[in-house]
Amino acid sequence: MPCLVKDSKGRSPFWYVAYTSSDGKRRKKSTGQTDKAKAWEYYNTKIVVENEIARGRPTEKRLREIINEALMRLGEAKLKSDPTIKQQLDTWVESKRGTVEDSTIAAYKQTRDTFLDFLGSRANRSVRLLTKDDVIEFRNHLRSEGRTAGTVNKLVRLYLKSAFEDAMNEGLIDRNPFSVDALKGTRVKKERFTSEQVVRLVKAAEGTDWEGAILVAYGSGARLQDICNLKWSAIDSENGLLTFEQRKIGKETVVGLHPDVQDWIARHPPSDDPDGYLFPTLATRKASGRNGLSAEFSSIMERAGVSGKLLRERDRKGRSVRSLTFHSFRHGAASAVFNQAALQDVARRVTGHAARGAIGGYIHEDVEMLKAATQLIPRLPKDDS
Repeated sequence: MPCLVKDSKGRSPFWYVAYTSSDGKRRKKSTGQTDKAKAWEYYNTKIVVENEIARGRPTEKRLREIINEALMRLGEAKLKSDPTIKQQLDTWVESKRGTVEDSTIAAYKQTRDTFLDFLGSRANRSVRLLTKDDVIEFRNHLRSEGRTAGTVNKLVRLYLKSAFEDAMNEGLIDRNPFSVDALKGTRVKKERFTSEQVVRLVKAAEGTDWEGAILVAYGSGARLQDICNLKWSAIDSENGLLTFEQRKIGKETVVGLHPDVQDWIARHPPSDDPDGYLFPTLATRKASGRNGLSAEFSSIMERAGVSGKLLRERDRKGRSVRSLTFHSFRHGAASAVFNQAALQDVARRVTGHAARGAIGGYIHEDVEMLKAATQLIPRLPKDDS
């Protein structure tokens, strides 16, 4: 017969249940309860649950019913229902709103929808029932559709893993099923624009906002949308600095103005409105899509007779990859200069001070170092055509 006992040495305030197990051994287990009536309720519920399991017919729904009935008798709150896989992913996407760019939210939503379509009716199962085998099956499915290893790894090991990391932190699951090995793929080698190619691009874009945008890209290595959304307030002609926020990482960056950019600015009187866009015809536009910024830049490359190698042919769900795109500016001299740790530290000090007012004389050396770094990027040769 089971009975309730207290620790004979007074080491625990809880009641223990002493009972004979199915193997005939006498055992003692803490109920975690200080109230004797609740301790009995704990033991009786445990016995009912174990009997269900012994009969080989337990379901999660039935076990929850047994435990919730006991909790109600004890005056405690019922167990919360586990979210479904779909609910977990929906919550994850919504939790990211306002913390990342809209384009990133769109990527999260597309990843969620792709995974839910793959799961079908399984998407309505408890989040606890998603297994590593399900994830590997999905990973292999994406690869079979023609997606690159890099894309598959990003969707599975970065995006979806993040969604279920939240579930693990909330105690809903013990292990993250998306902690799977990365697929190996063939790396594609991007090229850099030569100075002669940049001159041809500038010539092809002459008289448009793209002319200035290309020069800024060449002289700073900034990303496409960061450049296209620059405002006149980002230009500090007096000190020869360009200050902008990198949208991808939400970090303010300061670099020296390249001489070719300064020449372009001199030919284009600044707007009376400091919040006016430097390149109004390019601002607020999407980078992707048939009429997006990337496609428009590709047209400029075609007019300039500048083309890179085809590194990867489009394959069903994948996309074609060429060795030269707007992003190639980041692989050029500007990237090598402004990624130096010492210069990043200088940029932080300059930016932090500039945010509080005019550039102070005591950081004059820092400003000169940034400007000198920009000078490492050679001036473009003159177009003699």
